[in-house]
Amino acid sequence: MMYLPASHYLTFTLDPDKGRYIVKECEPGFCKVPRELIAEDRRFNDNIDANFILRGPNTEKKEGTGKGGKRKITFFTGLQPTAHTGVYIGNVLTFGRNGSKVQNGVLVRFATDAGRMSLRYFPAYYPYPKERDAFVSTVINRGLL
Repeated sequence: MMYLPASHYLTFTLDPDKGRYIVKECEPGFCKVPRELIAEDRRFNDNIDANFILRGPNTEKKEGTGKGGKRKITFFTGLQPTAHTGVYIGNVLTFGRNGSKVQNGVLVRFATDAGRMSLRYFPAYYPYPKERDAFVSTVINRGLL
C-alpha cells in the first residue's frame, strides 16, 4: 500500500459572474489555499510545463523592483492532466526557512460540467515524475478527491 502524506481537502463552486471558483468547504484554520481560485489556459509563460493553470487572485511585489515594478501571483500552479478524467496534478512553490524552495503538491478534480472543483493540498510533498501515476491513483482509489 502506498504511503500518502498529510493533506488538506477543499471544495469550490464556480461563480460564473466572477469567473472564479469560490471556496465552499475548508478545514478550520487552513489558509495556504486562497478562498477564490481562477482556472485558465496558460497564455504567456513558456517555462510552465502545462497548458492549464490554477491561480489565486492576489499578487505581491517582487523584491528588488521599484515603484510600479513586476508583481508575482502568490498562489500559482500549472495543472497537468492525469490518467483520470477531470483530475489534474500540480505543485505550488512556497518558501521555507532560510528562503529554501518548498514544492507543495496539489490534486484537482473538476466536475464534468466544471461547476465544482475539489482540491487536495499536500504540504511539502510532490511526487517524483515516475511515482505520480501511482500517487494519483492511490488518492482517487481511497476516495480522497
